[in-house]
Amino acid sequence: MKNIKGLIITKIIASGRIEHIQIKDFQGVKTTVLQMINKSEKKGFEIIKIKLTDESVSFKEGDMVNIPISISTMNNSIFYVQNGKIEIVKA
Repeated sequence: MKNIKGLIITKIIASGRIEHIQIKDFQGVKTTVLQMINKSEKKGFEIIKIKLTDESVSFKEGDMVNIPISISTMNNSIFYVQNGKIEIVKA
């Protein structure tokens, strides 16, 4: 967390194992979505889908990664979008 003249900037990192890599094609535009699993006592298992904006790092299913993300919501759904370079923790 940084504090610049009263402004607090927080960086959100999604950390985990890539369970599945999904390629979507919509109107000729290909999008890559990484799927991770979040386990909690309240919700059980939840699939987290992160839309990639930069695929300059080579990764595969099973890799442990840290992905900087931004979060947005619409119609009671949460959306995760990559907003920084993916760091591979363990291949």
